[in-house]
Amino acid sequence: MKQAKLYEPVRRWLAAEGFSTKVSGQHLSIVIPISGFAPMPYKVPDLVGIRDGRVTIVEVEQDKRRFFDALGRCMLWKCMASYVYLAFPSGTIDRAPVLQKLGIGLLLVDEASGIVAAPIQLPRDGLDFRLTQELYPLDPVSEQHLHRQVQSTCV
Repeated sequence: MKQAKLYEPVRRWLAAEGFSTKVSGQHLSIVIPISGFAPMPYKVPDLVGIRDGRVTIVEVEQDKRRFFDALGRCMLWKCMASYVYLAFPSGTIDRAPVLQKLGIGLLLVDEASGIVAAPIQLPRDGLDFRLTQELYPLDPVSEQHLHRQVQSTCV
């Protein structure tokens, strides 16, 4: 399965959750400056969305051998987005409790039906920081800059 095949089902799932969403990974439509967080100038998320003044970013991966690479990208996104999810095809991974501990959601996409399951769902009103380990806390200013950038492309 091509990674890009997962984008549209995940975009629809985010829309059903109330997010205005943009697929950015395929067309490089949203480039996010990250030089304040990592030793590179920018990164492109796979999907990005907004809801109630908060940003969500989804990293899509198709190969479980790249789990830790994707997890690293998710940790970067947690510095500037309230909601961060990692998405895989159904059957690729069966569990990943570390994601819940880190406050990252897990989405599994059924290729045949396009149905998205969320075995690790994030609370609608934000994370309960008593239940997660924050290695680097969310930077609200960065999130608001990103929110404005996403809002201008999603609306």
